[in-house]
Amino acid sequence: MSENFIPKNVFGKFMHITDVSWKLTSKKSLVFFLGAGFCPYCAAQRWAIVEALKNFGHWNNLVEDKSASVEEKFLNVPTFSFSNAVFESDLIEFIGRETADRNFESLQELSMDDQSILDVYNPDNMIPFLLIDGQFIRFGSGVKPGLLQNLDHKTIRDELESNNSEIGRMIKEETKNITALLCKCLGDNADICKNKEIIEKRNELK
Repeated sequence: MSENFIPKNVFGKFMHITDVSWKLTSKKSLVFFLGAGFCPYCAAQRWAIVEALKNFGHWNNLVEDKSASVEEKFLNVPTFSFSNAVFESDLIEFIGRETADRNFESLQELSMDDQSILDVYNPDNMIPFLLIDGQFIRFGSGVKPGLLQNLDHKTIRDELESNNSEIGRMIKEETKNITALLCKCLGDNADICKNKEIIEKRNELK
């Protein structure tokens, strides 16, 4: 990370590093994710990213996947692959890079633009890594992969609908964190940013 940044903790493990946005030619707010298919922490964190971004647009070609079945601390964590996914939004430009698949085979090469972002915010290419608008970053996952391993996607979706589910609460809390940070960057340009819970979460930043 650039030595010019002085990180300040905000929600969970999200860090506020600057008030300056990463400039895009599209003029949209950038959400950048770096992960790998084998990584169980990446797998868990994708659930919150997918749910949060649904508040600002819609997904295409979002393929269900699982993390590695061998060699990792947590195995077969249900997730999604961002390698071919397209997120459509008037407000947000999402870039998701998966450096390898669940079998540890190389998947996506980083472009020069990708590497320019990582050189500033994540020069060691640590995963999982999430960047929001150039202002907020997170390393690691706010969702515990150990609770998700060996479940199927339908089970987790059902957990998200339950008010008494630890898994559901955990994913929804991280979803709310991401949503609130995006609203902080976007202002009130999305309806979700007028939601009472999101307003309360944003107020924690002040």
